[in-house]
Amino acid sequence: MGSTMNAADLIGLLLETTLAAGAAIVVVLLVRRSLRQVFGAGVAYAAWLMVPAVLVAVLLPAREAVTGVLPMFAIIPIVDAIVVPTETASFDFVPVLAVAWVSGTIAMGLRLLLQQRAFSQALGPLRRRDDGSHQATTIAGLPAAIGLLRPRIVVPADFDDRYSTDQRALMQLHERTHIRRGDLHLNALVALLRCIHWFNPLVHLAARHFRHDQELACDQRVLSRHPHHRRAYGEAMLHTQLASQPLPIGCHWGFSHPLRERIEMLKQNPKSTKRIATGAVLVTALAIATGAVAWAAQPERAVTVAGTAMTAQGEHVIGLRARLDGHEETTSGRVMPGREVIYPFNLNGQHWQVALTITSRDDETYDIASRILRDGELQAAPSLIVKVGEDSGITIGGNANGRPGKGFELGLVVQHADAIAHREEAGTSSQEKTPPPKYPAAAAKENIGGRVVLLLDVDAQGRVTGVEVEKAEPAGVFDQVSIEAARTWTFNPATENGVAVPGRVRVPVDFAPDAPAAEVPTVNMMPAAPGQS
Repeated sequence: MGSTMNAADLIGLLLETTLAAGAAIVVVLLVRRSLRQVFGAGVAYAAWLMVPAVLVAVLLPAREAVTGVLPMFAIIPIVDAIVVPTETASFDFVPVLAVAWVSGTIAMGLRLLLQQRAFSQALGPLRRRDDGSHQATTIAGLPAAIGLLRPRIVVPADFDDRYSTDQRALMQLHERTHIRRGDLHLNALVALLRCIHWFNPLVHLAARHFRHDQELACDQRVLSRHPHHRRAYGEAMLHTQLASQPLPIGCHWGFSHPLRERIEMLKQNPKSTKRIATGAVLVTALAIATGAVAWAAQPERAVTVAGTAMTAQGEHVIGLRARLDGHEETTSGRVMPGREVIYPFNLNGQHWQVALTITSRDDETYDIASRILRDGELQAAPSLIVKVGEDSGITIGGNANGRPGKGFELGLVVQHADAIAHREEAGTSSQEKTPPPKYPAAAAKENIGGRVVLLLDVDAQGRVTGVEVEKAEPAGVFDQVSIEAARTWTFNPATENGVAVPGRVRVPVDFAPDAPAAEVPTVNMMPAAPGQS
């Protein structure tokens, strides 16, 4: 993923994390009861680690697929052809979905914040007790542990009257255990996940069961230290009045936790240390395994390596140039027959993707199936028949269907990867043999930029035998320095049936005064369009 994220990337990431988190939640919901019965409540609580494990795995960089780079001489012109889109999006839903997600996230965050605030305000003024806890003026939902930066235990107004000495000690130990284990911070992370995935009912279901398992695990920890106080602990549960309002971030004694199941757990014999350790190892292995599966399920990320001579059997190189209303980008990559490769382009504020699948007809002819998308929406799906080394192209929009404008133009050429590698190994890159012209001092001083398009006659040895200025903007400023530089250039000559032959190339030379190094203009080599050779 690049340094910036657009709406389509955001929606795609949300979809990936939703699927991964949903699958992990289903697994935990299926195994949590069995884990509790066999290994204890603490192990069942730890099983929820599978959810953050898969989320982290999805956010990690995907596997890299290394591709090579075409040398500059493979950049090609756009062939003037009109392709009517097979499917044109009438409305782009991606920005709408992004706005809806942001709105839902804010709304859920405000809802939980208001619930937290309502609970805190209902406590009334807090009075610090000699035992370090704080006493509220109410009794609903207490005792409870609240606060992320400064956690504290809040007990009800009738704490001393309602509970015995042993019961008070056990209840305070329960809340201190929550604080020591970091349960308050884990509940905050769960609340954040509910905000981000507010649209996923599985996340809200998981939050409720997570809090349930959290209380059971805390009960088990307290009783493991005081096994002879089970009766007092159970009576304290029965004496507690259930809360009338939820506490999103915090841990309190009675709210939403089925007392019957908690009391039934008091009858169970404590699990042995060996069994608990075995369960912990099992849960850790499950979390690692689910994370690894989620990471492996991601599509490979294409990485371009300049100048590589690595080739694979049947591998080909595709050179691409995309243009939209004067904005242009070029790229290239290595592809295998039958495997779709996606090339991104950012043109004039629009995010385009070109997905290509190449299929071999014979050694020199290929079918190319394409999908062209704008901001995630399919615009066209043309199919091409191309020959190795010959330039092809398509245009979407333009005057098709009466739409004005130049539209999206795509040019492409297919090369054998091994042939590209041989040229690179031989050091015949045209970049090395086409030094750019000098930037005229007067033009650089006056901050003048422009473009000169040259038509060059090249003989069978790759030497320039003729130079013609096809177009110059502004006229007369950069013409002479471009002609002088072009006479020193050499190229890889064109071939017919394996024999070098004379040919003609078109060379646009760009002069940009605001570039980091204005004295080095940009030179792009390409074959001349049909009819000019």
